[in-house]
This record gives sequence, structure tokens and C-alpha cells, in this order.
Amino acid sequence: MRSVIYDGVVSHRRRATQETGQVANEFTHHVTMPYIFLDELDEFLALHPLWRSGRWSPVRFSRADYLGDPATPLDEAVRGEVSEQLGIRPNGPIAMLAHLRTWGWLFNPLTLYYCYSPDESTIDAVVLEVISTPWHERHVYVVSGVNLRTRFTKEMHVSPFLGMGLDYVMTWAPPDERLSFHLGARRDDVRVFDAGMVLTRRKATRRELGRFIYRRPLQTYGVSNHIYRQAARLLWKRAPFHRRAIVSAPPRQPRVTQEQS
Repeated sequence: MRSVIYDGVVSHRRRATQETGQVANEFTHHVTMPYIFLDELDEFLALHPLWRSGRWSPVRFSRADYLGDPATPLDEAVRGEVSEQLGIRPNGPIAMLAHLRTWGWLFNPLTLYYCYSPDESTIDAVVLEVISTPWHERHVYVVSGVNLRTRFTKEMHVSPFLGMGLDYVMTWAPPDERLSFHLGARRDDVRVFDAGMVLTRRKATRRELGRFIYRRPLQTYGVSNHIYRQAARLLWKRAPFHRRAIVSAPPRQPRVTQEQS
């Protein structure tokens, strides 16, 4: 089986800049997430009786929790986004890095879809599905797999503590024994915010999936808890509050830069 479990640390760092009202804040937290090749989703879930698709279960994959029309298979929805934004349609397998609904709750601030070439030797595109807090709106960015460092315009208001008019700088590496991913927010050359994760691969087995249920039973609740706890800290520090901005600009193909992140 190609699908695995990744385990490691997610970090967030808000820098003291004019954009943030000179209010800095940072935190880290531990995560365990499946990296599922969508063509073997059923096989992956069958590893443990308490991981299921559709029906209620302690850990459950629900198609409606992810990108696109729930009536469309998820891999086809991802291919459609890549085709619309990059003008190419990936034909190889697609792997998803995301939390699954656990004990009835799920919030994925960021879901990553890696679109492989047919022989799986390269990654043709990376799709970022971003969900905002507290509005739970979705926006999708698509980045060519040719570039391991890409800069593109922020097109959705993600948090009330960070405004628009920013660029994202994404740095990543093809998942292997380790998975690394970084997304920074920039105002011109000023580093405003950085989020990243460094994860280590584990083989997907019945034992690993069972360990997840008893070691991290409230992980998805913890994701939301971290977000709102940090929001309370920012309010206490009197960080600037940005009203939700509705941006109707069409998706734009990311532009490559040499900026170091």
C-alpha cells in the first residue's frame, strides 16, 4: 500500500510588523495525519474496523468534507481544479494529506492534494484547499509541481487577524520519509506570517490506525481549539482586527520567484 501516516509538528509564527500592528505570536502543536492515495481509499480504511467511509464511525471519511461537489469523486474534482487553473489535466494518482472526521468533528484549515504523474516519478501539481476561520469558506490554489518555491496572491480572507493585499510564498518538497511544507505571507519583501509542518512517515497498519484513536481521540477538536485559543491571545495583545473582505478576483496562476523563505 502506498498510503501512509505522517506524524510531526505544525508551527505558526506571526511576526511583529506594521501589517500585524507590531503584535508577534507563535505556537507549535503535534499532528498525526493520513496521506491517502485516493485510488486506494477503501483499502486504507479497511485496515481498521473503526475507520470507515460514509457511515458514522470514530474516524470517518465523508466526501462532503472536501473539495468540490460531493456527487463528484474527489480525485475527479481535484483534476478539474488543476485543469481549470493550470490548463493541464493530471492523469496519475492523487494523494491527499488531511485530517478525517474524528468523533463527529472536522476542521481542516489546509488540505493538500499531490497530483502524481502516471508512473509516480514526479508530482505534476499541488492543490491547496484552504478553509477560513470563523467563516468556513473555501478557496483553492493550484501550484505547478515543477517549482518547489512559488509566490502567488492571497485571494481569500482567511483570518480576522490578517488582512488582504498579501502574497503567499510556498516552499515544499515531494513527500518521502519526511514531508515538509511551508506557507508564508508577505507584504512585498516583508515577512508577515509563516506556517509550516515537518512530518515523518509511518507505515499504515491496523495497529497505527488503532493507536491514533486512543492516542489522539480529540485531535480534530484540538485543531479548532488551537485556532480559537490563539485568537484569544491576539485579542488580549490588541492585535489589529480586520473585517472580512470579499474578493471576487478569479484564480490566477502562481508566479515563480527566487525569494528565500
